[in-house]
Amino acid sequence: MRTLILAPMYDSPGKHDATGAFQPEVNGFSVRSGGAVNTWVDNHATKPAMRADVLGMVHTVSPTLLAVFSHGWRTGIQFGFGLPHVDELAVELARGCTSVRVALYCCSTGSGPGVGGDGGFADMLRDALCRAGAVNCQVDAHDRAGHTTKNPYVRRFTGQGSNVGGMGGQWIVAPGSALWGRWKAALRGDLRWRFPTMDVAAIHAELEAV
Repeated sequence: MRTLILAPMYDSPGKHDATGAFQPEVNGFSVRSGGAVNTWVDNHATKPAMRADVLGMVHTVSPTLLAVFSHGWRTGIQFGFGLPHVDELAVELARGCTSVRVALYCCSTGSGPGVGGDGGFADMLRDALCRAGAVNCQVDAHDRAGHTTKNPYVRRFTGQGSNVGGMGGQWIVAPGSALWGRWKAALRGDLRWRFPTMDVAAIHAELEAV
């Protein structure tokens, strides 16, 4: 698996978000992703410059797993990608690859105006990946604001072999379900870095064994 990990280079004014949250979590993720390429994106640059930087790295690495640690919103992520830019990111990710995974450790990117986050950033990125040929893609994303890796409200958006995408995503572990408490506890450990590479069934089996 070729892994590219992105995080902001600088803290936001008055905060320790990059150095206190995103970058330390990248280090934990990287240890468990042998051969990962870690890149600090210059978040003092303009949005077009950040997009160009990210697209260049994706083109160079051709990752089968892209992990993004940054601020996020229903309509985009910190590095200048909004809903109008999902296709250009998807085309680079899908280049010669029908199966690509994206882990958005970014607040609210898994939410949207429709059911299951339909119409939000993660949903639209999944659809764009499918249109670009990555029909077996997977995008994991947080449904709301929370800690970059320990937030348990995670939806998975999958391509399922479609050329057009789908409607919304599914909870990896449904809030309030029998496994919800175990899931929240497990995300305080290293499962928070491992689950993007695991099938939902394997995640549930691990939680059931706790």
